[in-house]
Amino acid sequence: MQQCPYCHSPHVQLLRRSQQSQPKTHLTFSTCSPMSLATVGMQLSKKFKINPLLGGLIGLVAGGMFLLYIQQQDNLITLHYQCEQCQEHFDIQHAESI
Repeated sequence: MQQCPYCHSPHVQLLRRSQQSQPKTHLTFSTCSPMSLATVGMQLSKKFKINPLLGGLIGLVAGGMFLLYIQQQDNLITLHYQCEQCQEHFDIQHAESI
């Protein structure tokens, strides 16, 4: 149950629900695979004279976490409410479950 952030009344009404459009930069990051990021990690570790397996593992984990974050950002929805008591409008954003 939502509460008005202005007067803290529990009497709020959902006006509409909207989903944010995906920026173009998110599309380019989303097309990267975790394996390609692991390869980049291996190549960077060779430059810094670190074990390539360690670099690949770090690239895989860091890249996977980054891709999960980007995917979550792509699914943000905004709920638009109006308080029935003070008549103020407010928005709440949250990630949509896949």
